[in-house]
Amino acid sequence: MKFVWLVSSILLGVAGQLLMKWGLADPKPLWNRGPAIAGMLSSWPVLAGLASYAFSSLFWLLTLKQMNVSVAYPMVSLSYVIVAVAGYYWFGESFTAWKAVGLAFILTGVAFVARS
Repeated sequence: MKFVWLVSSILLGVAGQLLMKWGLADPKPLWNRGPAIAGMLSSWPVLAGLASYAFSSLFWLLTLKQMNVSVAYPMVSLSYVIVAVAGYYWFGESFTAWKAVGLAFILTGVAFVARS
């Protein structure tokens, strides 16, 4: 069950990042008045992203209760890989060879930690 909590935490964190990016790139405001920060927080995808982060944190607490932090925390770096790939496909962000090498290093590190 500990891996279910871990994967849930990672995926909800990824969803939070992507929702917030989407909400800021293509605003869908619930209201149109107030300072800039209010405008950002009025975008429903941004609010959904923050809620996703909140749930991610709850699943992270469940993960920490059952796993060693020295194993669990490096696994969270998988979210960097997922967000980078999703950013390329959904937001048209660049994906260079150097970025691919960096992500490969992250995956290699996760594989080493998982085997320990």
